[in-house]
Amino acid sequence: MLTEEQKKSLTEAAYHYRNNMDEITSLFLAERGIPESVAKHYGLGTVTEPLANHIHVEGWLSIPYWTANREVVGFKFRRLDDLKPKYAQATGQKTHLYNVSDILKPSDKIVVCEGELDTIIVSGICGIPAVGCPGVSNWKPHYSRLLEGYQQIIVVGDNDIPKEDGVNPGAEFNKRLTQELDEAVAITLPEGMDINEVYINEGAEGLMKRLGVSSE
Repeated sequence: MLTEEQKKSLTEAAYHYRNNMDEITSLFLAERGIPESVAKHYGLGTVTEPLANHIHVEGWLSIPYWTANREVVGFKFRRLDDLKPKYAQATGQKTHLYNVSDILKPSDKIVVCEGELDTIIVSGICGIPAVGCPGVSNWKPHYSRLLEGYQQIIVVGDNDIPKEDGVNPGAEFNKRLTQELDEAVAITLPEGMDINEVYINEGAEGLMKRLGVSSE
């Protein structure tokens, strides 16, 4: 568990990265339909003057994991070129559910997305409460308890093109979560697409129609 001093350091870093977002990061987000106002709300930024254990991701997009008390408990980082790996996090960082503050919003439904930017699209653009988990391997059993009480849980994994061995991580995401979550229904997106891509192609109205929800 993080100490108060560690959380303070991470929170200060998140604000620093957000306030120093560069044009490359801003353009990357804009191309994915995330305007500056929404990016700032979620604390997205550019890793500049990084913490010691963030040096390896300098210049990358920073995606902070905020608690409901507006403290940062971790980061996900996304590189903005075509090299690999596409995503990274600090060594030894524990996995958390993304955007947990949406659980506090009064609603009888919530969307569980496979990824942070997809969560931002659903929550910040479409206005539907949403949380995110970056892949089925990062789903923890206790997350189910956090989502108890909803009348409808909409699970939306990426509809990945199956790998050579036939594995489809997005389909596995949908399968596992619908098994573990009461009242959960999985939504299958068009092949090879994720929430962000559907939003870019069909807009908020088209995405919400696929999810079977309306803005509250």
